[in-house]
Amino acid sequence: MLRYACCLLLTLLLAAPLWAEQSKPRGAVCVIKQQDRVLLVQDRVSSRYGLTGGYIDAGETPVQTALRELFEETGLEGRIIASLGRWQSAELFACQTLTPIVAQLGTGAVSLLHAPNKDGEVLSALLVPPSALPHVLRRFPDQLDWLLPHLAQIPDSEVRWQTDFSAEANALHRQELPLIRQLQTALGPHNLWLQLANLSGSAPFLLLLVPLLLPLLGWHRVLQLLFAMLWLSLLVQLTKIGIGWPRPFNFQPELALRAVSGFGMPSGHSATAMLGWGLLLRWAWPKHRWLAWGLSLLLASATGLARVWLGVHFISDVAVGLLLGLCLLLLRPWLLPLAQRQLPWLLLASLAGVAAAALQSPPLAAIGIVSLTLLLGSRIPVNRARRRPWLTGFVALAGCLLLGLLSASLPLLITSSLLILSGQGILYGLLGLWLSHGLWWLISLTDDHNRGSTPRKEHNDY
Repeated sequence: MLRYACCLLLTLLLAAPLWAEQSKPRGAVCVIKQQDRVLLVQDRVSSRYGLTGGYIDAGETPVQTALRELFEETGLEGRIIASLGRWQSAELFACQTLTPIVAQLGTGAVSLLHAPNKDGEVLSALLVPPSALPHVLRRFPDQLDWLLPHLAQIPDSEVRWQTDFSAEANALHRQELPLIRQLQTALGPHNLWLQLANLSGSAPFLLLLVPLLLPLLGWHRVLQLLFAMLWLSLLVQLTKIGIGWPRPFNFQPELALRAVSGFGMPSGHSATAMLGWGLLLRWAWPKHRWLAWGLSLLLASATGLARVWLGVHFISDVAVGLLLGLCLLLLRPWLLPLAQRQLPWLLLASLAGVAAAALQSPPLAAIGIVSLTLLLGSRIPVNRARRRPWLTGFVALAGCLLLGLLSASLPLLITSSLLILSGQGILYGLLGLWLSHGLWWLISLTDDHNRGSTPRKEHNDY
């Protein structure tokens, strides 16, 4: 009996450090208050609102993490007043800002112009009473309910109320802001044709268009289209980060008819529409190139107009986006043949991966993942001939829709941004493998050789 007791005691002593490690907080949160309002930030991944905070990095204390996350997400320096206790695995602190919070009268929108992460994980910020925020808009609904009894322990932070934040805009943007407001007034908040024009330049729309193009263009040209669009996306993202210009609603929040993240210059939608429709119309009308060019410019300009109307881009953003898309379109005789070689794909994936790691950019990571998996899938021998066009389009579209629905459902099922981004990264990889190999393998199961006929010779586009 004594022997068993000693073994149990020894086990408890050995396990004690592990339990102590597990009991340490994994995250830290800074709670900022002004009267009955609490500072909340809108997460880019889930589009829901929560307190400023995040995971504790190696070598950091919870206090350091809480203040670091506050600055990264809002640009506000703060100080810790007291600990409010533990909510799940996060330590919550009562904080007070060292500089005034700049907020808009009426809406409670908080300026994020000086936030280091305004191009990444945060869409917007609000000063709002917790009880006024619907549960469906809360990232962690129980966290705000837990916080309510502790609000009295948090001192008020100073707030500087303004009509808008346009005083911080540069001279060009100050000239464009009234034009955007006039455009929205003239066209109204609900405009179907502009919403369709905006859709025509979006990446999800083009991805859904690819399965329908496969039976019409064949895998060879679809691969060229994907190659050109991925290079354009890489250039757009690097240019956005390099220039670092805000969007119109960052200066006048009421202009935002749609919530988006990241910097504004250049307009990725305009560039995508210019290059995408330019390639498709040139292939459709090879003998009428001027008509194809004119129509593609018209469609891309309509997309740019829609982005200005939505309040997410300045006119100058659209102009540079159109120019960037046009430049790649002019380079198509030299750019498109590179899609049949392995090295340009590796270069694209490597550049996107290195940039994503250095800049901590999920869009760049997605570009790298899709590029690499498209290359890997295309290297696997399989027959990619258009033997059954209707079947090719149906199978391709079904797979893309399934992966798209899974990606869209992740923010609804998971609250952790890290897990959501990891899951979406896996789905991006599956998308590249599906388009380059999976759908063709699935279609090959219906080939004649599976019914006893002479097998077809497999071929690869490389």
